[in-house]
Amino acid sequence: MPLGIWRDPVIAISNSVTFTTGMILIGVSSFLPTFVQGVMEKSPIVAGFTLTTMSIGWPIASTIAGKLVIKIGFRITSVLGGVSLISGSVIYLVMTPALGPIFAGFGSFLIGVGMGLTSTTFIVAIQSSVSWKQRGIATASNMFMRTLGSAVGAALLGGILNSRLQQYLTNRSSGEGVNLNTANQLLDETKRNSLDPTVLDLLQNGLTTSLKWVYGGVAVMALLSFLLVLFIPKPNKKQNPARS
Repeated sequence: MPLGIWRDPVIAISNSVTFTTGMILIGVSSFLPTFVQGVMEKSPIVAGFTLTTMSIGWPIASTIAGKLVIKIGFRITSVLGGVSLISGSVIYLVMTPALGPIFAGFGSFLIGVGMGLTSTTFIVAIQSSVSWKQRGIATASNMFMRTLGSAVGAALLGGILNSRLQQYLTNRSSGEGVNLNTANQLLDETKRNSLDPTVLDLLQNGLTTSLKWVYGGVAVMALLSFLLVLFIPKPNKKQNPARS
């Protein structure tokens, strides 16, 4: 990959935002089902539903993004995507077990809309910023940044979850021998039902508190993505709308 393409602000910012959205993507897909199954006590099918809504919102928004890029330019379209990402992350921050899986699914849908608006827009913007010979390289760099963001996000957010949950259990277990391995039983209905009510309540509260930290990290990445999008150069009025 020629590093010279990073001197283009459109490519540099688009790839940076793709990195942060990759972290958001892995944060949602890896940890939302844990909350739905372990804390809301729903089945794996219901947990899958909360992620399916993201898969629905993404292609719908991608289709709309293609038309918006032509009408209003890629800068405003990506800003709309950033707003959607923030909205979805806020829903996760205020989510409680009582709000149910539909509320969680709506948050995933907004994340999917944000991903669809930004990913499609960035591909168009990046390809419009380089010559025909470099379009394959430029596009691949964007895909690479998403993969890299997902890898970093899995390590970072997973570390936050484990450390916060371990600290919570250590401070409140009162010598009951509850640890991270015990928390895994929340994901199995049979094992969850066999837990002592006190232990079950401790684990669910600990998981809820820990996941709030994870979703806080997702919200920070969403806010950072939005701020980065604002630095995308304003379109030149003489440019084709699809290139702006």
